[in-house]
Amino acid sequence: MKSRFKSALASLSCAIVCLALQGPAWASAPESISLSLEAALARAVAAAPEVTRAASAVRVAQAHRVGAGLVVPQNPRLSVDARPLIRGGSGAPGYGAALDALFEVGGAPRARVREAERLTALSRAELTTTRALARVRALSSYVRAQIAELRIGEAEASLIVAQRVLDATERRVNAGAASELEVSSAELQVAELEAERLEFERERALSQMDLRDALDLDPVVHLVLTSPVADPPALGEVSRLVERALTTHPELKALQARIELLRATEDRLSAEVFPRIGVYAAIDAAPLSPTYGVLGLSVELPVLQRNQGPRAVSARERESAETELGLEARLLSRSVNAALSSYDASRRELERLSSRAVPAAERTLAFAEAGFAAGRFDVFRLLAAARDSLRIRAKRIDAIEAAWLARVELERAVGGEL
Repeated sequence: MKSRFKSALASLSCAIVCLALQGPAWASAPESISLSLEAALARAVAAAPEVTRAASAVRVAQAHRVGAGLVVPQNPRLSVDARPLIRGGSGAPGYGAALDALFEVGGAPRARVREAERLTALSRAELTTTRALARVRALSSYVRAQIAELRIGEAEASLIVAQRVLDATERRVNAGAASELEVSSAELQVAELEAERLEFERERALSQMDLRDALDLDPVVHLVLTSPVADPPALGEVSRLVERALTTHPELKALQARIELLRATEDRLSAEVFPRIGVYAAIDAAPLSPTYGVLGLSVELPVLQRNQGPRAVSARERESAETELGLEARLLSRSVNAALSSYDASRRELERLSSRAVPAAERTLAFAEAGFAAGRFDVFRLLAAARDSLRIRAKRIDAIEAAWLARVELERAVGGEL
């Protein structure tokens, strides 16, 4: 009885050790996340790696406000000296001490505070710009992944047709009604479609990995993208989009904030030219002499301007930023017009392909299959019809992709959600 108990205990211990080494079954299973396009864009705006870094930069900029308004530019200075009697009498040794401090009374502390506030405003504007770019990046990755999914679906549908043609051709060869050349041509069509499907799967994997990077997700997370992209929505008028880009674009706001920061820097440098005032107090206890107390004022002499170079550089940087602001505004206006024109043209092309070209290609393929089955057409006529159908469907997906790429560029030019 005792030996059986020990044997059961040993078996249980081995089982526990094995389970501990293997780990739970659910631990090795990758996490799966279903993402709509809106959810992906919202996560990118909140949690993209570049957004996290830009938010940290805002906190660093806010730290410049600490101590900026102090009117004492440096620590007070205390000096003490001993004055021993060397000759000429006798007595206790003397001593001296002095305490002096400088004060900025010309508005430099207030100017430094304003400069720190403008630096924080610039960092926040750059954070907004980074969020807009993160949104565009996530949108592009999401759309490319879904376009690859569409291409995979088309390749699989074409593979079904190609495999059906290959099977029918082999049956005709076995019946002596076709040659091996026809079988080889049908096999080539199947091999090409299988290779294309693998290529599209690779493109989908790369796009999903870019999306994981844009959303700061683990590489093992399995993504299930739920928003279709086959029907790009219509957009508004170009004048409204141009006006929005020129008034609310984050990059323009960031340039304006940089100009304000440079102006604040110029004001601070000008205020620091004002002479600093010093207050000092001292005691003079020399040997064989009465003890004196000293209290006085000092002032800097504005003979040599210390910051002529920084003031000139700041002024030129501000002028350069103002020029860049005008250039960027005109560039955004052109970008909005070009992207919207491309988007509308791609949607018109997609509508024409979907309503006319694709149905015509499908009918041609159906007629070719029926004629091949009836023995009126050879396999080459059928393969030509299948290639035409595949080409038209691929061109339709190309139009969808072109429309979404123009949509991505339009969001980049407008600077936000359309």
